[in-house]
Amino acid sequence: MLRLGSFLLAASFSVQAQSPKQLQLQQAFVNTGGQIETTDSRVQDNTANSLRAGPRGYNLLEDTTVRKKIQHFDRERAPERVVHALGHGAYGTFQSTGDWSNLTSACWLQAGAESDVFTRFSVVVASNGGSESGHDTHGFATKIYSRCGNQDLVGNHVSSFFINDGADFPDLIHSVKFEADKGFPTGGSAHTTAYDFFTQHPEGTFQLMNVLSDLGIPRDIRHVSGNGVHTFRFLNAAGHRALVYDKATKIAGKNNNFQRIDLFNTNASGIFPEWEFQVQLFPNDSSYMWNRIDLLDPTIIIPFEMNPPMTLGKLTLNKNPTNFFAEPESISFAPSNVVKGVSFVPDPLLQWRLMSYDDTASHRHNSPNGYLLPVNRPIAPIYNNYRDGYMQPLLFEGASTSSPNNIGGVISAALNNTGSNATLPFSGSTPEIINGAICRYPILHDSFGQARLFWSTLDKFAQQHTVDAYHFELGHVSDQSVQQCYIDNILNKVDNCLARRVAMGIGATLPPVGSGPRTDSSTNITFPSLYPLAQSVEPNKSNAGLVIGILADNDRLSSSDLNTLLPVLSAQQVSYEIVGSHIGPLSTGVTANQSFVTTSSIFYDAILFSSSLNSSNNNTNPLARFGTQQFLNEAYGHGKAIAAIGSSAAAQLRAMEVDVNADMGVFEGDAAAAVNDLLTALAGPVRFPQRFPVGDPSICM
Repeated sequence: MLRLGSFLLAASFSVQAQSPKQLQLQQAFVNTGGQIETTDSRVQDNTANSLRAGPRGYNLLEDTTVRKKIQHFDRERAPERVVHALGHGAYGTFQSTGDWSNLTSACWLQAGAESDVFTRFSVVVASNGGSESGHDTHGFATKIYSRCGNQDLVGNHVSSFFINDGADFPDLIHSVKFEADKGFPTGGSAHTTAYDFFTQHPEGTFQLMNVLSDLGIPRDIRHVSGNGVHTFRFLNAAGHRALVYDKATKIAGKNNNFQRIDLFNTNASGIFPEWEFQVQLFPNDSSYMWNRIDLLDPTIIIPFEMNPPMTLGKLTLNKNPTNFFAEPESISFAPSNVVKGVSFVPDPLLQWRLMSYDDTASHRHNSPNGYLLPVNRPIAPIYNNYRDGYMQPLLFEGASTSSPNNIGGVISAALNNTGSNATLPFSGSTPEIINGAICRYPILHDSFGQARLFWSTLDKFAQQHTVDAYHFELGHVSDQSVQQCYIDNILNKVDNCLARRVAMGIGATLPPVGSGPRTDSSTNITFPSLYPLAQSVEPNKSNAGLVIGILADNDRLSSSDLNTLLPVLSAQQVSYEIVGSHIGPLSTGVTANQSFVTTSSIFYDAILFSSSLNSSNNNTNPLARFGTQQFLNEAYGHGKAIAAIGSSAAAQLRAMEVDVNADMGVFEGDAAAAVNDLLTALAGPVRFPQRFPVGDPSICM
């Protein structure tokens, strides 16, 4: 038995030309550019003006073409997904890195196999029009268009889940969505019904702590892992990068599509994200236990230090969609979509997902034939009796509509046939036999142990960020009894100090010192892989696709300094924008493509700031002076690396009470030294939280 695993990120410039899926999609392309408008029956027409009885008369009922135009418009939107509604994605390829026939007969994992894919990224709670940047579980779903059929890998960016029985899934989603009597909040779990649910379901404590840590606010989808919750895991090789919460909220207000824009732009510029696909292997002995860990419980994970994953393949995303509605919005995923060589386990959450995803897709498409949409259709031939139904596009030949039959219709696959149904036994000669009394069984385990391990893995700054997230979430819970119950019955069972710090921040009653366990983060961390944002886990991240903000004005940033910066940035595939008081040519010969009005420091990973070119260092432009100071203060407050080119730029930072200190991520030097220091900092540690204090430790004494 295995848990499938990881996809890692790097830069690539090879695009697969005319791949099987792309060739299939071309049959559905329609180019209306420059074409004369027609009706749906191909008659040329003009629907820009209504057919009327005279220039001031009534519209005529016989204006069938405009009527059809409006009727189509009235029905254009499909129901949004109940969860993971807000999403985007891209096409790419999956390459098997070896011959894994000793593990599985899945064709996409055989020697030399290369398959087209589509990967969709999403957030659980927010609806269409919401923000992708808040604390949330981010969906990571991949459809592999293999030569033997579609294989769907449907997971999230963090490793576990909130519940361990699919019977609770409707209750989970009802609770985290907006409150039924109010209609808000629409984009997060910081409210009473959510925390009432979390209190009743302690098995989700580890998952919620992951989401409320910095892992829950990734910079973009190129810097996340993907985890299959049950059987599959994806990991990311370019390293993990996160936002700080204040930055995340500001991005949500100024550009709530930041993450989809990042993926679209990096793909368009030839910086293709890559992930390694990894698996953890376990004995297939039908016990579904390993080292006393229940492999059927999706709220529990096995740290990589206990069971190191092995790499089986690589996922690369290299092509943006052609049409957003027809591809990212219309694609359907289901854990039940597996090829021969992959099967299921009796995980009670997975078992319900096997049914629910297909059911949801049929509802959204208003048809059971959504699997035939171009983005969903396998490249392998499909033979079945799924006839008729809304929007059936195929013309089935012959009289037979059943199986088995003796009149020339579809033939059932034999058990020993290579086309056997994927859910039939395939792994050995001994079938799995499960005996037990029929009953509604609760799932019992230690709900707090892994959350405690995760908490102890965080350094003091990451712990402070997590405490602040709990402050925000529980501070918006209007029912004080729910607040107190969560602190006493959940957080205090994870760590007494954590519970006291959270309680102090929201004005709740502090649990007595010693009333809960206490972890010691100063000792060696047992499972560092639980928190991949730590520099010790990923010390040298790739900077490909990051964006630097370079501040300029009529007396700041010379052309020669800019020419020094550009080849260094280009060598690491780092892009830049020049930000000035206005867009356009500046007196220095440099051209600004952003202004302090059109952009913000939140959209940049680091900031370069040049000295004044006049000896007085006195910027007479008040807009530039104010914009520069505001820009730098905000970037410093978000822990970003800042580099001052020249002594007068460093002096201006000191005048703003900014600590110009390399240990604090604020560098000074000439253009060459400044940009190299900046890029080194971006590769790790990325951010400098030590600029800011953490909570008073005496609260735990």
